[in-house]
Amino acid sequence: MISRISSRLALLGATAVLVAGLTTGASAETYTKEHLAAARAAIAAAKVTEGFDEILIGVAAQTKQVLVRRAPAASTQIEEVTNAVALELVPRRGELNQQIQELWAGRFTKEELDEITRFYASPVGQKFTKEIPAIGQGIGMAAQVWQKKIGEEMLAKVRAEMKKRGIEL
Repeated sequence: MISRISSRLALLGATAVLVAGLTTGASAETYTKEHLAAARAAIAAAKVTEGFDEILIGVAAQTKQVLVRRAPAASTQIEEVTNAVALELVPRRGELNQQIQELWAGRFTKEELDEITRFYASPVGQKFTKEIPAIGQGIGMAAQVWQKKIGEEMLAKVRAEMKKRGIEL
C-alpha cells in the first residue's frame, strides 16, 4: 500500500513538474486532433494518469478536515456538503487530462507518441509499467542508504581533518 502511494506521489510530482513546463511550450491550438489523440493513447498505454482520480478524494478529505476543525458541531453537514461539491467537481477531471495531453503533445511528435503507445502495448512495455513502481521504490531506498553512508563518511573525514587543525567537533 505504501509503495503504491509513494509511486503515485512520485508520478504526480513528476507530472506536476512537467505540467509546469507546459507554459513554455506551444499552446493547445497548435496541436492537431490526431496529435492530441496520439498523446491520449500514449498516456493511456503508459498509465500515466492512473491514480489521479484520487486527487479529488484527497482534496475533499482535506476540506472536511479543515472545516470540521473550525466547526465540529456541523461535521455532518460539512460532510454532506463537501461530498456534494466533490461530485459536482468530478467533470473537471478532464482539465487535468487535457493539460497532460498538451504537455505530451508538446514534447513528442505524433509519430513518437505512436511509438510510445506501441512500446507500452508490448509485453515488455506492460512489464515495465507493472515493475516501475517497485523499481522506483528500490531506487529511492538505495539512494537513502547511500546518502546515509556517504554522509557518515563525510562527517568522519571532516571531523578528522578539523581535529588535525586543532578543532574538536
